[in-house]
Amino acid sequence: MFENVYVDIATISAVVAAFVSVVGNAFMIPSRFRAVIALFVGVYFVSIPTWLVEKSTLALLIGLTASGVYTQVKKREYESPEPSEEEANNRPVYPAVKGPDDV
Repeated sequence: MFENVYVDIATISAVVAAFVSVVGNAFMIPSRFRAVIALFVGVYFVSIPTWLVEKSTLALLIGLTASGVYTQVKKREYESPEPSEEEANNRPVYPAVKGPDDV
């Protein structure tokens, strides 16, 4: 992978964190168990041969990037373009300030 071992560790740490986040959100895993999953994934990366680490990291980077792009561009059904009538009535009304002389 990289000549610098610390870059390898940083890359794999970022991939593990993103992987655990995506899997945890997809399967609604409580946050208290996500650290354990991250530990197991980290042990997996340390235990397997280097060539498999490189292939696994590349596959996860591609998959995580694709899932991140998908979540950014998909239509969100929970967002409404206009506020509801109740939200519109509960907004605070601020006095109009026309310029520095009004302050």
